[in-house]
Amino acid sequence: MSVNTSRLFLFAAMLATFGIYWTGLNGPFIFDDAQGLDIVRAWHEGTASWREAVFGDASLLFARPIPMASFLLTTWLGDSVTSFPFKLGNLVLHVACGYLVWCIARRAISHDRELRTVAPTLAALAATLWLLHPLHVSTVLYAVQRMAQLSTLFALLAVLTYLIAREQLEAGRIRRACAHLFVTLPLMVVAGLLSKQNAAVAPLLCLVLELAYFARGRMPRPVAGFFALFLGLPALGAAALLTFAPMRLLGGYDDWDFTLGQRLLTQARALMDYVGMLLIPRGPRMGLYTDDFAVSTGLFSPATTAVCIAALLAISITACLVRRRAPTFFAGWFFFLAAHAVESTFLPIEMYYEHRNYLPSVGLLMALVGLWALVPRDLPTNVLGRTQLGALAGGGFALVLCVATFGRVLIWKDENTIIEQGLRFHPQSLRVNFHAGDRAIKHGQFDVHRQLMTRLVAGPDPRNREMARLDLIYANCLSGTGGNQELLRLAAAERLPRITVLETYAFHRLSTAIRDKGCGDLTQVGLADGLREIIDAATLQPEQSQPKGVTRYVVSQIYASAGLWPQAREQVDLAWRGGGDKRAGAFLVQTLIETGRQSEASRLLAELDSRIDKDELAAQKALAALRAQLVTTRREAAPALPAARVEQ
Repeated sequence: MSVNTSRLFLFAAMLATFGIYWTGLNGPFIFDDAQGLDIVRAWHEGTASWREAVFGDASLLFARPIPMASFLLTTWLGDSVTSFPFKLGNLVLHVACGYLVWCIARRAISHDRELRTVAPTLAALAATLWLLHPLHVSTVLYAVQRMAQLSTLFALLAVLTYLIAREQLEAGRIRRACAHLFVTLPLMVVAGLLSKQNAAVAPLLCLVLELAYFARGRMPRPVAGFFALFLGLPALGAAALLTFAPMRLLGGYDDWDFTLGQRLLTQARALMDYVGMLLIPRGPRMGLYTDDFAVSTGLFSPATTAVCIAALLAISITACLVRRRAPTFFAGWFFFLAAHAVESTFLPIEMYYEHRNYLPSVGLLMALVGLWALVPRDLPTNVLGRTQLGALAGGGFALVLCVATFGRVLIWKDENTIIEQGLRFHPQSLRVNFHAGDRAIKHGQFDVHRQLMTRLVAGPDPRNREMARLDLIYANCLSGTGGNQELLRLAAAERLPRITVLETYAFHRLSTAIRDKGCGDLTQVGLADGLREIIDAATLQPEQSQPKGVTRYVVSQIYASAGLWPQAREQVDLAWRGGGDKRAGAFLVQTLIETGRQSEASRLLAELDSRIDKDELAAQKALAALRAQLVTTRREAAPALPAARVEQ
């Protein structure tokens, strides 16, 4: 297959991708879409500035301004209410990434001595398999995963730039090569980092390609300098951070139920599960409800942990042994591992998400086509030749992927089908049970909600039991059913040593429900006391942890709603001192005003004013209201000068 024929084949795959995904573009917003796009809607309605929407309140290191800016553009071109323009934008990005996969594979495989004559064909096949793979449905049709897509787009551009620069070096065009290595490529990496931080793996991916295709002696000086500057120095910085300030990277483990060692063990199983899903897609088991992925607590607990570690080592050793004969297999396999280096190693984040394979899957599919180099040329066949068998296998796999992807797209057309499939194949997922419970409450089906939560209460997981009881209280608050004091007592009796992000969600909506509608035999003070007991039981978690601070903030609001301002001040003060959250700081100002501590309130208000940017419109409005309240309180307290002096 010539390059032009290969390109035509790729364009046909792109059209097929558009056709398959088109029916799912009107699917629902889900999960983090609401949180991620709320600020975009606020900008569209004029209640937030563009800087607030693009940069948020995070530092530039953790902000994701490029995808947020793209969401503003989508809203400006379309609207912020319907999902179609957001998902269409994601589909366009998916096809663009597919084209880059073809460009990279074609250039890379052309340096493979065994496969260079069929490089265009194998590149078209790898890109087609990537475009049509059902594992990517939950990235393309999940609006906020544009962050992962843009990060992948810029990482692929960086890798392509490296291949171009490397070819220019071999052709003796040193200046152009250096311009690409030290200007263009770093700009692509920075753009990727401003989309999502896992684009940091791009220089490591370039090293993989260097070792696979170009390592034939001493590394050229520009290449050595590039890796020293953009891979060696960051690695030394990360090592120094882990050595001298490990909590900067590992402090997040206080927010989860697993340790660093358990995460590393579990990721071996996760990686092999990703490999299985990419090579043998199991559509019904795919999806977003993977929070039931079991944690490995030891090398043989479960036993598959050791098996998966052994499998990863065996494949890696094999790839090294056949590197000279099958460099594309070597490149693809280690591309897959390197691309997982951020999200599937030591960072304290959730165990398993299939969208983490959006970039790594490029490598695994390249490894798959790279195996062609190991197929004997004189393979004995009865009817079909070696080339015909390869075409039949590749075309058959592509057809299977088309059918599987279309099936997943049909599931993603409707939130109900997404939830029902999750309940069927992930019955112990807390996330899917909560989503199904919310759906039942929305339709007034409180008996269905009770059945779902009762099943979790009967399960072995103490956190699931606690969360299910809290959600039963929430449903009872809405339906006017009693028995909530006992449910809260039983939830607190679990005495979990840590509070996770999951609880903060439950606590927040429970506090909202009890303020709005009451909760039968459970009063606001009773709820606040119960949640405080849950917080105090989390002894393995420092006050600086985000979930603990958020929970104290919620409890302080409940106390304030009940008129108990001293208790509210105590809790929000702990939240503010622990994490320095500006929202907690603003509420602390209010509690100080309400408890007669105007001078402290004034000092804290000045501190917040210096920390909150002028473009944060909502926060500035809140500060203005607090200033007005403080002025009014001082004016009312003006005649009582002796009392004010005593306070100071």
